[in-house]
Parts: sequence; C-alpha cells; structure tokens
Amino acid sequence: MSNLFDYLTWRGDLTFGNASLTPVDALIFSMLAYSDLGGLVPSSPRGEPVRLCEVAKAYFARPSVERKAVDLNHERLLRALAASARFSNLRVFGAKKILDRADGMQFGAVSFLLPGQNVFVAFEGTDDTLVGWREDFRMSYECPVPAQLTAVEYLREVAAAYPLRRIFVGGHSKGGNLAMFSAVHSGDHIRYRIRAVYNNDGPGFCDSTLASAAYLELRDRIYTYLPQSSIVAVLLEHDTNYKIVESTNKGLLQHDGYSWQVEGPDFVYTKERTAFGKRTEAVIERFVSATSPERRRRFCEALFGILEASEHDTVSGLISGKRQSLKSMMSAYADLPEEVRTLLVETLGVLGDSHRAVNGKKTS
Repeated sequence: MSNLFDYLTWRGDLTFGNASLTPVDALIFSMLAYSDLGGLVPSSPRGEPVRLCEVAKAYFARPSVERKAVDLNHERLLRALAASARFSNLRVFGAKKILDRADGMQFGAVSFLLPGQNVFVAFEGTDDTLVGWREDFRMSYECPVPAQLTAVEYLREVAAAYPLRRIFVGGHSKGGNLAMFSAVHSGDHIRYRIRAVYNNDGPGFCDSTLASAAYLELRDRIYTYLPQSSIVAVLLEHDTNYKIVESTNKGLLQHDGYSWQVEGPDFVYTKERTAFGKRTEAVIERFVSATSPERRRRFCEALFGILEASEHDTVSGLISGKRQSLKSMMSAYADLPEEVRTLLVETLGVLGDSHRAVNGKKTS
C-alpha cells in the first residue's frame, strides 16, 4: 500500500507542466498548510512569492524548538516536497496564521502559483490549540464562525492579487470546510474562475449553505474525500457527493491524511464506509436532532470554560499535564452554577442515549 510519501517518490520527478493537478496533489497542499511558514513567506497575497525549495531551506535552518511542528509528518512532507522536481520550484505566498483568543478564531492558509496560469489556495485544518477546537464546536451551532469569514476574505485577496489565474481551493479537516465556504461565498466575479474545490474530510454546515444557489452552481466542481471510518465529514449538514478513501489507520485515526492510500495519480477507493463510521454518524445525527443550537452553544461554552481552567493552551499540553489539569478542571466544574452543571450532565446524557439507541440498547 502507498501513501503521500510514496506518491512523491513515484511522481515527484514529473512537473505540473508535464502532469496536471491530481486529488493527491490537492491533499499534499492541504497538509502543507499546517506547517508554520511565518517569516519565511509573505503573509499578504500581494507579497513577493518565494520558491518552495528556498522556504524549506530557511525553515530547517531554524532551531527545532522554534519550528513548532505538532506532527513530524509535516516536516517530513516539507523535506520531500523540496527534494521533488514537481514541487520544489513552485512559488509560495500568502502564508497566514491567526490565533485570536478574544474572537475565538484559529485560521491558517497558504497559496501556491502553478504553471498554466493557475493558483492553489490551501486552508489549514484545526491545530493543537484549545481555541481551534472551541471554534470547531462553535460550528455546530453558529455559522459563519470567524475562520469562515476570514477564509472568504483571504480567497478574495488572492483572486484580486492574481486576476488572470484560474483558482483551485482545498483543505483538510476544518480546512476543507473553509475551502467550501470561501468558494461558495466568494462572489460571482470569483466563483466562475474556480476550477475545483477539494474538501478532504471536512465537516458540514449548520446553516443553509448547501441549499444556496451559489453552492448548487459549484457542486459539480466540489470534490469531497473521506476515509472509511470518517466521522468529521459527516458532521452537520453535508452532501452525499463524496468518494471513500482507504486508510491504513483504524477508527478516528483515519482522519490523518498521511494514512490515506494512493495508487498511481489517485487515491485507493472503496464503495462502503465501515460499520464504525456509519454508527458514529447515526449517533451524531440523533444527538444534533435532540439538542437545540442554543443548548449546544451553552454546552460548548461550559465545556471549554472547564478545559481552559487547566491553564493549558493546547490539547497536547492538557493531556501531558493530566493530573494537575484534572484537578483544575474539577475545581472549575464545582464552581459552575448548578444549572450549568445540570446542562453539562444532561447534554452528555443525550449523547449517551443516542449512542445506546443506535447500538440497539435500551435507554433509561
């Protein structure tokens, strides 16, 4: 079985001038958006683009403690891209990352100039910060969230900076949602230039985005890929127009794009999602239908108020300091008003009831 790195070994010597953009290339750009290229690439879409090989050289010249690589595969990918004829000379621009605790926004994007008057806009998915995870939860009851509005603005800036280029948009996880949302809401003058939108296991929407005329206009140009056990892509309102990709991981870990299987210039597909994926989707659908947006909002605010009491800014930090984190979170829970504690318990109870109902067990 082959993955993104095997693809680069096999196809890395073919430039985009010799072999056009593939779905695997789109996932590669989407995964590269997680890397912190700040200070190496202009943040403004109107800034002077830098060749990817030069970006990689400067990136690895940084001390490792400054590189902030949450997933070492991101660094491995950057090295492989810089060594390949296909990617090394591509020009990179608009590397932007925003973490706004006050507004509750985590956003990242980077763009690439491709041969043939094309540009690829890649949006970052959820990072390790609690701010990013909290914004994901907000997407279950609020639309648009700050990252979605920022994605629209970013796409419009790229389109204005390169008015003669055709546009490709993509992202992984939340980045897939941002890719879809920005394309749909970019405006008529930009939407006609969009050749394809690649949504790699991104969540759906809690509003009427999928029923809009703009979405229906773009639908045939939107390509959604999800692994067999996906639960992210089936969250909220989502289209059934997707392809199922094989992964070497199990369960939730299939969300990792590095585990997706590749054959030639495309993914390895399968016709059926796993029983785990189908059951989880059913549980989530029952849970969402049984809880109002206002209830989900109050649950989210209470839950993350407790998590933030751990004094950790990241999920990994919270887990690594779990003993002290748990003590702080229990104290924060105890300090909540009684009605909020009741809300948390009851909402978790609804989730448990949904799980038991889907699995054919009696609820209390």
